Amino acid sequence: METKFSLFNQVNSLCYWLLVSSDYRTSVKLDAENDTYSVCIKHCGVELYANTIKGFSKRNATFLEHELDGMVAGLLHLKKNVDQKSA
Repeated sequence: METKFSLFNQVNSLCYWLLVSSDYRTSVKLDAENDTYSVCIKHCGVELYANTIKGFSKRNATFLEHELDGMVAGLLHLKKNVDQKSA
């Protein structure tokens, strides 16, 4: 369970970093009514990354960990691109 919270925090932290350190617009939404967790990253109005996990609270722990890990990997790739443009 600790790993899932760590990945969840990484996703949120990376989205916040992209929001304040670049001209990317981020949206992170945990919707308890629909039981979804979604992330969307846009640049100049163009959607670069979007992912939604449906059945977030009921998801098998192993599958949820893999899905969150995939989100982190996608966001780290965007962060790397921002870092390279800044250098």
